[in-house]
Amino acid sequence: MKPNVKNTAITLSANTYAGEMYAEYNTKSLLPDTGIGARGLVTVREDNKDKKLMRTVEQALEFKNPSAAFTAQNGALTLGEKALEVVPYEVHVQTDFELLRTTWESQTLRPGSFNDYLGTPELSNFLMSEIYQPQLARMNEQMYILGKGGVNVKGGTATISAAYPGILATLEAGADVVKFELSGVDSAVRTITDITTAAAGSATVVVGSTTDIKVGDEITILGTNGNQQIGGTTIVGQTVSVLQVVNTTTLRVNKAITGDTATDQGTIQFINQANVIDVLNYNYALVPETERLKGDTRILVGSKVEKYYRQANAALANGSGEYTRAAYFGQSGIPFLDMTIESMPFWAPNTIATWNKDNVFLDVDLISDDVNIKISYQGDTTLDEVYRMRNRMKSNIDYLFGEQILFMRPA
Repeated sequence: MKPNVKNTAITLSANTYAGEMYAEYNTKSLLPDTGIGARGLVTVREDNKDKKLMRTVEQALEFKNPSAAFTAQNGALTLGEKALEVVPYEVHVQTDFELLRTTWESQTLRPGSFNDYLGTPELSNFLMSEIYQPQLARMNEQMYILGKGGVNVKGGTATISAAYPGILATLEAGADVVKFELSGVDSAVRTITDITTAAAGSATVVVGSTTDIKVGDEITILGTNGNQQIGGTTIVGQTVSVLQVVNTTTLRVNKAITGDTATDQGTIQFINQANVIDVLNYNYALVPETERLKGDTRILVGSKVEKYYRQANAALANGSGEYTRAAYFGQSGIPFLDMTIESMPFWAPNTIATWNKDNVFLDVDLISDDVNIKISYQGDTTLDEVYRMRNRMKSNIDYLFGEQILFMRPA
């Protein structure tokens, strides 16, 4: 969410006449709506203008020997609270349609030179229904999960000054959250012996064995001893995709790697089709029993992990699995033993969170704020022949009772 986005004019890359029957606009595909609130994966609380408290109450009870005389037990009623402060942010877009007169759409403009600035209803409606509204919804979803630094839908960014870490970083920082490392699963770890500095598609990671690693797998690099970087940031903790399994020890990766001092130690950690059942079983064994037995506790995974889980089930028992099992269709409600997996398109790689919606809270002012868009034409007031789009929202996300939340990630 850029607080100020100014497009002073339309940029035209090409505008070949296509005929009126093909006068439609297209935009790049977006991931399906995630809607963690609409899917019931968190507790949504509206009407938070600034700050709301989440109250907790605890009271331990004691079984005592029977006695005619009343003797109060030890221990007091414990009250606690955690403040959830929402962050306000806005979108400001200014658009000048004047260049449309130089395109074949000029035939749909109304006569009169001042009308050149008004654009066409088709383009205006498309901007609203296919650009502004869906992008705002998806950018919000990214920010809820990955924080402001993770917002990148169609090149979008969040430049707000207030802290907004997102739920995954909040769990990582939470001292009371039950956290485990992915390295606890032997099949999810390989030892690094070398990383070559090279351009994207040429850089390689050399490990002890590439057995069971396939093209497309996402590997997270940890514990390296060089000064290598990806995108100007230390390589430690970054995730790359495997473009080619060169041989039994060498993987070619999709990102450029720079740095003067080479790496000859460290590890990669990953979840793929070969080990996803091992990883999910490890996670399942660690879920607090109080949470496992609740019907609405969910195992949240990235869409790649969900894909690997489906493939592993289909190939289970030497091919006697099921490629068409209806229970594995869709984004929600994917069965795993007596629990349920949820596929999250906006999620950190190789990361699994297991929580109950009663422990994770998404606070907003109004849930529909992200589609409450104001558009005004300035020509009738300031004589600036532009349209301005403005949107204002508030949100934040946090948890309670970290001891009931399981968070597993590369670390």
